[in-house]
Amino acid sequence: MTLPAAASLTRDQTGRLLVAMGHPSYRGDQLRRHLWRGRADGFDAMRDLPARLRAELPAALRWSSLELLGSQAADRGLTDKLLFGTSAGHEVEAVMIAHPGAEGTRARQTVCVSSQAGCAIGCVFCATGRLGLRANLEAEEIVDQVLEASRRWARQGQGSPTNVVYMGMGEPLQNYSAVVDSVRLLHEWGIPLRQVVISTSGMAPEIRRLAGEGLPVRLAISLHAADDELRERLVPLNRRYPISTLIEAAQEFTAKTGRRVSLEYVLIRGVNDDLGSAERLRGLAARVHGHVNLIPMNPIPGSDLRAPGPGACREFAGRVGPRATIRFSRGDRASAACGQLRAALGANSKSERRAAALELALAAPAGGAAAGFNPSPSARS
Repeated sequence: MTLPAAASLTRDQTGRLLVAMGHPSYRGDQLRRHLWRGRADGFDAMRDLPARLRAELPAALRWSSLELLGSQAADRGLTDKLLFGTSAGHEVEAVMIAHPGAEGTRARQTVCVSSQAGCAIGCVFCATGRLGLRANLEAEEIVDQVLEASRRWARQGQGSPTNVVYMGMGEPLQNYSAVVDSVRLLHEWGIPLRQVVISTSGMAPEIRRLAGEGLPVRLAISLHAADDELRERLVPLNRRYPISTLIEAAQEFTAKTGRRVSLEYVLIRGVNDDLGSAERLRGLAARVHGHVNLIPMNPIPGSDLRAPGPGACREFAGRVGPRATIRFSRGDRASAACGQLRAALGANSKSERRAAALELALAAPAGGAAAGFNPSPSARS
């Protein structure tokens, strides 16, 4: 039988386990402090625990459900991409993002976590989507990404994680139960629920289900197009859940949770950056009373799609209005930015072919497979 990972236990469960092992329950709090903010890299290094307990723990718990395979820093050390291996042999990535504050302090520290190895959605501009889905992650495998990030920041003398965003590899709401369980566990570890963002490419039934969970998390919807015809080419899931269905689900989420929904929009030169799209996006944002994050597309291997120039991005944002913010890349030099997470999973030929076909359709001249994709005025910036 596989031992439980320490990350999978609540505070009470940890205390009960220690009592069952013949130790005081407060040893559980000591253990959890090491796992959350300690500098130890294993049970034996927890020197404030009795030697007998340190010797017994490996037979009762796994230190982590993941193996750290490597890391890569960018942005002068403010961004760090972590590569993990799962017990099933899959590889996933998480990203640590420190946001500078005043006088050398850090205003907040965000961990971007993966919920799946690969992704089944197949968005044309996303490196993860070109892999296909390999596996769902367990709740403890999601939590352990945050615990590892927290310990690394502790070793650097920095603060604890303040925010967690489910914007790494995978579609979180396709792994619904594990994601919700991981959110509850992270709250036990000290992450405020209001500082959690769950991103989805448009799983409308699961958005409604999430609204009823009693979790005041934020929801981010990866929209990327403001009309169904274009969105079906960029985000194939739109064929099942068109924009109108998605907007209604978002409205229900806000009504039940009181939490604002944000719309994520990757700007792709000559594809979705025309000013007509900006006007339609402005209307959709008003319907959900939400904010729009405009993300200039980050380059991914095997794709010729590119972001508009800075001037075009600003013009598009101006047309969307005050609800829009341009979110420039962090970690792109380490392939850790939005849409770039891929790990060393190897190519999935079916998914790669599908992505290539979609990209060819987007590049086709008017009257061809992608009629209407004429370069917009903003694409020339």
